[in-house]
Amino acid sequence: MSSGGKSGSGGATGTGGATGSGGGGGGAGGTYVVAMLQSSKAQAADITQADVVDMVTNAITQAGGIDFIKDGQTVVLKPNIVTPYLDYAQTKAMDPTVNGVSTDWRVAKAVADLVRAKNPRGKILVMEGSTVPAATAFSMMGYTAANFGTSVDEFIAFEGTSCSDRTTSALEQRTSINGTQIWVNKRYISADVVISLPTMKTHSTAGITGGVKNLGIGTTPVGQYSAAKMAVDGGVSQDCSRGQTSAYIDHTSAETLGQFIHDNYSIRPADFVVMDGLQGLQNGPASVWAGTDYASDKMNMRLILAGKNAVAVDTIEALVMKCDPKLVPHLAKLEADGFGTTDVSKITVVGKQVSDVAKPFVGKQTTICPGS
Repeated sequence: MSSGGKSGSGGATGTGGATGSGGGGGGAGGTYVVAMLQSSKAQAADITQADVVDMVTNAITQAGGIDFIKDGQTVVLKPNIVTPYLDYAQTKAMDPTVNGVSTDWRVAKAVADLVRAKNPRGKILVMEGSTVPAATAFSMMGYTAANFGTSVDEFIAFEGTSCSDRTTSALEQRTSINGTQIWVNKRYISADVVISLPTMKTHSTAGITGGVKNLGIGTTPVGQYSAAKMAVDGGVSQDCSRGQTSAYIDHTSAETLGQFIHDNYSIRPADFVVMDGLQGLQNGPASVWAGTDYASDKMNMRLILAGKNAVAVDTIEALVMKCDPKLVPHLAKLEADGFGTTDVSKITVVGKQVSDVAKPFVGKQTTICPGS
């Protein structure tokens, strides 16, 4: 298991010369492999569960596969369920599939089934920290025992017992590559394999979301990293958000947020990434916070991306959205420390090519994502 170094825990050997499934990969003259598949259906809403299974299975296979997973291991699946609501009042639920905001549960289920086939006696954990209590997010977005059956053993909230849970018995502090001390969930950090399941979208502060940011910010225990914890009456019951002030996680700029994402991600890089690009969303991470029109923000991409190196996968995601991956601070910082590459000459894309599917996504960070 990685504990601040540059190699992932899965011990995977990537195709095309990539080595190390989590932090490193590629090396001198190496090639990172990213698979990108697109549905033939005209609309993302028309993509069936059977279609999702086929796309995910083929993308994982073309990206090098998950044979590094061994029976008896503990595997964490980390989706991005940022919010299950379309409105500030939290009264209007979004569709649990192909919504573009949160990872389609069918993508997570397809991955879980493939992992279970490799790991029948191990533990498969879905772990998430939403902006609302994770139990609410799980239920509303289809992350339920009824949908996942025996493919998942537990659905676990990073916030603990509540959004204002400040206890540390389930946590430990780890040292990032920069020497910063960061609180992490013990079960997450001790997992044999971590698979990031992000969505394809822009981000108002970080520039883009992706496999890196999904772990670098989405795994934080909110009780240690949110101004909401200051409320002496137990906090705001529905507020699981992070970093309202720089004393917690500084969202002032892409640079400051990118530094935290880099530091946290360096402690436990992803071993594999499967990205939900079925819908895709501009003005992310959610239109409700951008004050834009959700119907217009959905991009109908019909894509699944997969790869063993999150920086490489996110680089291809950025290019698909016509964003500049080299200007995304957390990607540039991780590249500088040997956790992956934004150099397209070192990335082999199999399946659909960027030029086949790229379209401009609008985002608040217009230097990174100009929207043209």
